[in-house]
Amino acid sequence: MRKPHILAQIWRFNCLACQHVWESVYEAWHVDDGHGGDAVTWRHKGLVSMPPWVDPSCPACSGLRVRSLPPGAPG
Repeated sequence: MRKPHILAQIWRFNCLACQHVWESVYEAWHVDDGHGGDAVTWRHKGLVSMPPWVDPSCPACSGLRVRSLPPGAPG
């Protein structure tokens, strides 16, 4: 089994309800899935988390209409 390959990524978010914009750092842990493939797990603030695009909520208004933009995506 190989060691995990960890990529830190800055994701941008935009709340479509209140227009709040923020960034957050996520770590993508790429590991061997045991069958010759690759599996990815996500961490946010040191804790295992869902991927950044799954059900983000706005820290300003708690709104759920949030657009997530991956690293390198045009604003």
